[in-house]
Amino acid sequence: MIKSIIYGTGLSILVFFSTSFLTVLFQINSPLHRLTDAYELNIGFPFNYYYEFMVEYPVPNSGWRLNNLFWDCFITWIVVTGTFVLQKKRKTF
Repeated sequence: MIKSIIYGTGLSILVFFSTSFLTVLFQINSPLHRLTDAYELNIGFPFNYYYEFMVEYPVPNSGWRLNNLFWDCFITWIVVTGTFVLQKKRKTF
C-alpha cells in the first residue's frame, strides 16, 4: 500500500508538471490568445497559480498565488494517486 502511494505521488508530480507546461503552451500558441494585443500569461489548472502581464515594456509584472498552487498540487495528487491505488487494488483482487 505504501509503495503504491509513493509511485502514485511520483506520477502525480509528472502529471502536475505536464499540465502546467500544457497551460503555457496553449497560451503561447492559441489562436484565441493571438487576438488580443495585451501580453498576459496565466499558469495553472484548475486554478491559476502564476500570472504575468505587461504594464510597461520591457518589464513584466508577475506574481504567485501560493494558495492556488497548493490546491492544484493537492487536487492532482488526490486524483492521480487515488486512481493509481484503486487500479492496483482491482488488479490484486
